[in-house]
Amino acid sequence: MSEKQFYSQGIDPESLLELIILSVDRIQWGAEHWQFADLHMPDNPSPYQKDEGIPCVMLIHGGFWKRKYTLELMTPIAEDLAEQGIAAWNIEFKRWEPGDEGVWVDTLSDVMRAWGHLSLIPGIDTVRSMILGHSAGGHLALLMSAVSERKPWLVVAQSPIVDLIAADHAKLSDEGDAVRKWIGSSPEQDIETWRKLNPIDNPAKSSVLLIHGKNDADVPWTQSESYVRAMAARGVPVQNLWLPGDHYSIIDVASDDWLTQSDAIRDWL
Repeated sequence: MSEKQFYSQGIDPESLLELIILSVDRIQWGAEHWQFADLHMPDNPSPYQKDEGIPCVMLIHGGFWKRKYTLELMTPIAEDLAEQGIAAWNIEFKRWEPGDEGVWVDTLSDVMRAWGHLSLIPGIDTVRSMILGHSAGGHLALLMSAVSERKPWLVVAQSPIVDLIAADHAKLSDEGDAVRKWIGSSPEQDIETWRKLNPIDNPAKSSVLLIHGKNDADVPWTQSESYVRAMAARGVPVQNLWLPGDHYSIIDVASDDWLTQSDAIRDWL
């Protein structure tokens, strides 16, 4: 992609320079300006290299599916994974904003297309590729495990929104209506769609590592605890990792919380 194309998508010169310095490959996988992802590849030989390539983690950022939050939330994790020898595919996707709500179909389509595009990238071992999502991104990661044809090696759900209906009742997010804005209705208006999009109603079909901080005030840890119990009742095993941190220490690469998660992810390789 040319420098002119970067600017036409609203990417400022400083952001472009940062991508060049970090040797990040920004790939436009769709026609819309938000349909892109940053590919972070290790600079040095990966200890996880096999004949098929190196494993990759697709990163899905959080922010209650709101447009004002971007993939930059996950950039530090992408950089850290690449330093460890694991590729990172940090994706962007359609989010809602005032006046443009009820975009869940576009969101899911974007995430699935980004996951599909990963299999076209040379040097990536698609069998050992994972999906890691934080908060609303954790919701999307769990849903991907339930509906995607090509199953991830592992889904890592960080502080995920596992029950949309419970999140709506608890009025999570700034104004308490983020789930309704994303879906475009209340549960009472369209319970079928809400349940179709609800991880707790759609068990994962791949291995899951569920991570949550017990001091999370944004997405209560008890929701993840309820999800683990619900999956156990269905005979769906979920590996859980309860940490002492909060909603944001989970994605802070300088925290002990991330160090613990990083070790757990490498154990799967």
